[in-house]
Amino acid sequence: MYITEITQLKAVCLHHIGSKAIEEGVTLSHQVLELDEVSRKNLYTYCFSSFKNDEKYSFHNQLGLEFNETMACIKKMFANSSSFLEQSQNLAKLLYEKSEHPGIKNGDLIVVYFTDCEIDGYITDAIGIYKCENTTHFLSLNYQGNVAGITSLEGLDLKRVDKAALIFNVDNEQGYSIAVIDNNNKSEAKYWVEDFLQAKPKADEYHHTRALLSAAKSFITKSIPEDVTKGEKAELMDKTLRYFQENETFDMEEFRSKVMGDEQLSSEFCAYMGSFMEKNDIEMPEQFSISESAVKKSSRSMKSVIKLDKNFHIYVHGGEGLIKKGYDPESGMAFYQLFFKEEE
Repeated sequence: MYITEITQLKAVCLHHIGSKAIEEGVTLSHQVLELDEVSRKNLYTYCFSSFKNDEKYSFHNQLGLEFNETMACIKKMFANSSSFLEQSQNLAKLLYEKSEHPGIKNGDLIVVYFTDCEIDGYITDAIGIYKCENTTHFLSLNYQGNVAGITSLEGLDLKRVDKAALIFNVDNEQGYSIAVIDNNNKSEAKYWVEDFLQAKPKADEYHHTRALLSAAKSFITKSIPEDVTKGEKAELMDKTLRYFQENETFDMEEFRSKVMGDEQLSSEFCAYMGSFMEKNDIEMPEQFSISESAVKKSSRSMKSVIKLDKNFHIYVHGGEGLIKKGYDPESGMAFYQLFFKEEE
């Protein structure tokens, strides 16, 4: 993603970030790296191969963007590329100061300046910031005349990035456009996005689609009235997903009418959305374009499945009104009726 036929790696710096908890300090490089062609190609692979999520972030600070120190370094790099080395050192110092939690690993920081990257149809420069916390062992095979050798080495997995941010030189007045990777879900790992980058998701169609689907799923699975059966919940989940798959634009009033249907249920969903937006500090427009990639990603976790004891799983893919729940007094057990025309 983001590479064009003319994308170039203009400069790269490498710094070591120690553990602040035990005061290891920072080791700063004082010159940009000189790379051979093979190393340059491998670095391209490392820098771009892991970006597979369409969600974008932007720099943020509650007091104002001018108080975001990481953004200030990036802004100076874009304004004057000759300041790249100095600002990469400043980024390393900032990251070290934000790495106070004892669970944060030390590692290497790679900062890269790219030209002619593509984002949303724009061709622009980009700055990549990569924190490498985990290394992998591999075998190097070598030959000297008739003598062969195997050496065990340690290095980076080209297709596994721990933490990264790719900042594009667009929308600078709104905090730029940033692609983010954070492959550590532990609580201390939040320092990368929240403390170091101080970034938040951009309010675009991808974000709106993911947020609405997440809210709908949470409402259906956790907050819907208790008298709604699991079969009805499964149907409602399927209707929600189909609405997003079959429409190009989301309309809240239409969604409540077509999907939630029942006036009371629709009213409860509306109230839930209010608390969901407040809790997650987001604003949701009444109408927005639906992101196909966001729907595809969310659909993986929105499977409509009715689990019955440990004996049966019913996967629901549609068919509103074709599942009915009943109770058999003779066996003292509940049952579901499934109506269909053909058996495949």
